[in-house]
Amino acid sequence: MRLATILLFLLAVSPARGQDRFEAPFFFGLASAPGQSEDQLPDIWMDWANRGKVAAYANQAAPEKRLEFWTKPEVELDLAAKTGISVYRMGVDWGRVMPRRHEFDEAAIARYHEILKMVKARHMKVMLTLMHHSVPRWAQQRGGWLDDGMKDDYLEFARRMIDEFNPDVEYWVTFNEANVFAPLAYTNGLWPPGGRNSIVSLVALGPFKGETVRAMDRMSDAHDELYDWAHKKYPAIRLGIAQNMALYTGKAWYDRIAARFVDALMNWRFPERLRGRMDYFGINYYGAEWIRDGALALEADEEYSEAGRAVNPRGFYTTLMAVHRRFPTLPIIVTENGIADSTDVLRPAYLLEHLAAIAQARRDGAPVAGYIEWTLSDNLEWADGYCPKFGLAAVDRAHGLKRIPRPSYDLFRRIVATREVTAAMRDEAWVNVSVRAGQDRPFCRADDAVTPLSEPKTRKISSTDWRFR
Repeated sequence: MRLATILLFLLAVSPARGQDRFEAPFFFGLASAPGQSEDQLPDIWMDWANRGKVAAYANQAAPEKRLEFWTKPEVELDLAAKTGISVYRMGVDWGRVMPRRHEFDEAAIARYHEILKMVKARHMKVMLTLMHHSVPRWAQQRGGWLDDGMKDDYLEFARRMIDEFNPDVEYWVTFNEANVFAPLAYTNGLWPPGGRNSIVSLVALGPFKGETVRAMDRMSDAHDELYDWAHKKYPAIRLGIAQNMALYTGKAWYDRIAARFVDALMNWRFPERLRGRMDYFGINYYGAEWIRDGALALEADEEYSEAGRAVNPRGFYTTLMAVHRRFPTLPIIVTENGIADSTDVLRPAYLLEHLAAIAQARRDGAPVAGYIEWTLSDNLEWADGYCPKFGLAAVDRAHGLKRIPRPSYDLFRRIVATREVTAAMRDEAWVNVSVRAGQDRPFCRADDAVTPLSEPKTRKISSTDWRFR
């Protein structure tokens, strides 16, 4: 009786009663990255993990295998193809194909050719990322993106990759989240090489630029040069970025003011420098970043993913519309969106509410061309290791990395097949969340909202109504 009463109440106050359609050419996809999924990869992330810098790594079964996407890509690709998606986003690892400066590994390039053919054989188009949070060991030793020569090294790599793979690639991503990579690698030291600099490294005042800002600007310069070269040689190429876009905000008025400065640097500086040299604007959106007293904070009354991102589909709509206002002629592709949720309680509602936000943005004029879910299978989440579970499928690491599809996998497959999100689907998913309010769930962030944990602590499922309106 209690559940029925709750259901009737929720239906009465549901934020939407209609049906959202996603007609072609709008596409659905799934995403992965080499550093998170490829085995037999002696990269800077393996080095970082072996130094004890990756949480939830040494205490996991076969952590170095990641998802065996190098030796057994068909496992992921078959599972992806069964969802019915039309675009599969993956990457090439710079260090794997270019193990020494100015030298290419032809066998590695040939293997990537094979994997791309596997994707296409399963009737999926390829979105290929050139740099996804990893640089070669030799480049790291020279200073990475703090080194003046890094731009030319990247261009040598990227031009060869485009020459090799362009016939099999529908969309190119030059940089994934340059605005995340540079601060974590060169300012707060959470990512390799562990550079620690003061907040001044993130300052950009006229001619004065901190080290981390210079690194990001060096990446944007590389993108611009590559764009001009690629379009001269391959006029039909489609080349863009995958930019992390968070809703920076605060509870107090002074925190909201501070959030505006963070927003200007973190969300907009990189893409604004690429203006006129993008064929689409790729958005990675996971949620809100709450600021309290000048620092990131966990708010008790907000819902969070296991990875510490505050769930906020309204912020997604706001972000999509902001991109459209600033770049009105560019198609928008959601290059990543998803939630770390091993319980799979929040994920169905998260998926549906964010798709509802996209539908509203499209009605309001934003040309959102596609949605790529992050991700298919639980993987190595950078310095967080294997603690946050982003996958539509769980991975049994103790038994040969067996994939175990979660209920959200079937929901995603249903959405792709029908191209619709209905009020009934949203209501059902929200009931599943609301009846569990107050229950414990895993959480992979320390109280400082930044430090990753090797063993999850517990956090209560929030009673806050975070649905999109």
